[in-house]
This record gives sequence, structure tokens and C-alpha cells, in this order.
Amino acid sequence: MKTTLDLNSVLVIKNQKLIQIKMLIDNNNIFSKIYPAPKTILESCAPLISFCSEDTDEISNLLDKSGVDYYIKHLEKDIIQELLKN
Repeated sequence: MKTTLDLNSVLVIKNQKLIQIKMLIDNNNIFSKIYPAPKTILESCAPLISFCSEDTDEISNLLDKSGVDYYIKHLEKDIIQELLKN
């Protein structure tokens, strides 16, 4: 079972509705959470989806099939540690 401390990658979505993408990920039984973007990722405090890097391929395949414009950034540690850097 994955926890928040396993969330070491972020999904930055361009021109799509974040909640719909989160629901798509949830419907495929992939653990993820929405967090404000750390300043090391984005200048603005826009929301993004954080997930475990083990799920990168599965998420990429899912979003590619759905035509979502996105990019993935892997973090040094987990999302909480990344947010605390700021």
C-alpha cells in the first residue's frame, strides 16, 4: 500500500482540467494526490498531481491514450519534502 511519502513524481498538466485527469488516474487504481506546485517545479502555486515514480509508465500510457498534454518531473525526495524546501 502506497502512502504520501511514496509520492516522488509530479504530473504537470497543460490546458486540461486537473480534476478530470485525477479521476481518470483514480479510476485506474493509481494512488495520487493533488498538491500546490513547489517553487522548484513551477513559479506559480498552480495545483499538480503527485504520484509514485513506479507508476510513471502506467500514467504515461493512460494519458497518451487520452490525448492529454502533460509532462512529468521526478523529485529528489517525496512531495512533502519538496514543498518544505520553499
